[in-house]
Amino acid sequence: MKPRTRLFLAWIFSASLASASWQIGEIRTLGSLGSGAEVREARLSDDGQTARLTAVFFQEKSFALRVVDSPAPGGTKLARVLADAGCVAGVNGGYFQEDFRPVGLMVADGAIIHPFEKAKLLSGLLVVRDGRIAIVRSDAFKPGRDLRQAIQCGPLLVEEGTPVAGLNAERSARRTIVATAGRGRWALIHLTSVTLADSARIVAMPGLFGDWTTRTALNLDGGSSSGLWAAATPLPVSLAEFGTVRNYLGIEPR
Repeated sequence: MKPRTRLFLAWIFSASLASASWQIGEIRTLGSLGSGAEVREARLSDDGQTARLTAVFFQEKSFALRVVDSPAPGGTKLARVLADAGCVAGVNGGYFQEDFRPVGLMVADGAIIHPFEKAKLLSGLLVVRDGRIAIVRSDAFKPGRDLRQAIQCGPLLVEEGTPVAGLNAERSARRTIVATAGRGRWALIHLTSVTLADSARIVAMPGLFGDWTTRTALNLDGGSSSGLWAAATPLPVSLAEFGTVRNYLGIEPR
């Protein structure tokens, strides 16, 4: 079955914190992962600038989220590592040093790979405790033996449905984002080159994908690290990273 294509009338979202307004063009479903999970794409424009958002949407009740460490840091690729780990989709993960040592807290399957750090950039964490996924501020994070997965990254892009103030509006780069709409609904997002401020405005747009409205969103490593892969049907989706990275965020069926 061919991917469904839906054309929506363009409309403008104006946030109180935004000077720019993005128009939604074509929105389409690229494929399915089963159990309600889908890969979708949206084309957007703003005063001559264009962007493409690709996202894997999934329900926490049907899929688990894992931090997958590279078996050979600096020498592996996202799609192969995630497939070998038993994941059906995923994106690149957190920041890392030139020698591929992780930056910030990294926990994979209960093992602490790198400790928590205090830094302005590392303002949030993606954590999994007792099978429940959450995004928390770094200053509110509490360690514990129940912590199974964690990536400390940042900045936070959206909180309580509103773009975070003060984000960089000058430097454009590819972006990788993890977001939730609440009630166990999650998305792993890849954005073509935009600023942090614009990425927050875009993912916070209400109704961008039907009833999905982002409540919280955390920026992951971007630029040349950004990549997304999904073993979708009828065709897999692969937006390959330009470089090599230390870790990945993958989803697997429960």
